[in-house]
Amino acid sequence: MKKLLYLSLMLVFGFLLVGCDVSAANPLNNQSGVTSTVFTLDDLSQYTGANGSTAYIAVNGVVYDVTKVFVNGTHQGMQLGGTDATAVFASSPHSASLLLTLPVVGTYDPNPAPTNLSLSTTQDTLPIFTNAELSVYTGENGSTAYIAVNGIVYDVTSVFVNGTHQGMKLGGTDATIIFASSPHSESLLATLTIVGTMEGYVTIPTTPADTSTTTPPVTTSESTLPVFTLDELSLYTGANGTTAYIAVNGVIYDVTNVFSNGQHQGMQLGGTDATAVFASSPHSASLLSSLTVVGSLEGYNTITVTTDTTTTQNNQYDDDADDDSDDDSDDDSDDESEHEDSDHDSVNHEDEHEDGFEYEESEGYDD
Repeated sequence: MKKLLYLSLMLVFGFLLVGCDVSAANPLNNQSGVTSTVFTLDDLSQYTGANGSTAYIAVNGVVYDVTKVFVNGTHQGMQLGGTDATAVFASSPHSASLLLTLPVVGTYDPNPAPTNLSLSTTQDTLPIFTNAELSVYTGENGSTAYIAVNGIVYDVTSVFVNGTHQGMKLGGTDATIIFASSPHSESLLATLTIVGTMEGYVTIPTTPADTSTTTPPVTTSESTLPVFTLDELSLYTGANGTTAYIAVNGVIYDVTNVFSNGQHQGMQLGGTDATAVFASSPHSASLLSSLTVVGSLEGYNTITVTTDTTTTQNNQYDDDADDDSDDDSDDDSDDESEHEDSDHDSVNHEDEHEDGFEYEESEGYDD
């Protein structure tokens, strides 16, 4: 009888221990008064902790309040406030103990039910990934591995073995924060294949459709827009009404007419890479679509523009016909006119060259 009673007590005590372990494993069970708030990517990005404001992070689908422990949302030199810090905490030996001390404010769902089907992939742009779709490409067991950096999705299958880089499991994640702290990130990204963009970022156009069946190939010409280094970009600050350029996701935009003296909402953006600022702006896509693209940032894909030369060719043909029908005096007059036009065109060409490569001259002036 005593043995039976002792065995019963041991079983009850064992169940109590299991219950405690389950509670510890689930952070939501350790919090009192937890709300059912569900945070999307846009919701979470509002809580950066900047200037002492509220700072939230997401780890493994749970949103934590780190306002009191991460000064201005920063931890160990990384800006984590307002982001999904799952990848960062996965490589931290003390992450579990730290998370247990943080208040839980809700759950994280980066892939809410779509409300606008127009966000799906179109024929003219690379695929658009949600966080849930990106997470499928982990690279595990030699499968395809994708990562996202500043809204651009890269294929890292051939360079990250099983999606792992320097001991961190990055395949299928947004690795923007990791790459921001890496000194060789730009050179590595320049070697990777771009396969799409993240939902909420500016889309990347694909190669234009073939129009050879309707337009003769000889009527168009292609040229590549200038490639800027960060030092060259820094010359276009917009100060005192000068030209102002910004870079967003590797694309250089002219903001001279929209950012007074290169400033926007109190921030000096002219001459800088404004990718991080635009990523947190709800109207960034609509604003960027209204700006003139003037080049690309070094390390990113170059931008090709197509020029219609049909009108130019027709005008040249008409000039030749007129020359054949005129008398000798008219020919002399036409020769002089053509000489003047040629001089004028040369001046215009030099002006266009100066406009297109103004940053090279500015760089020489600084030297």
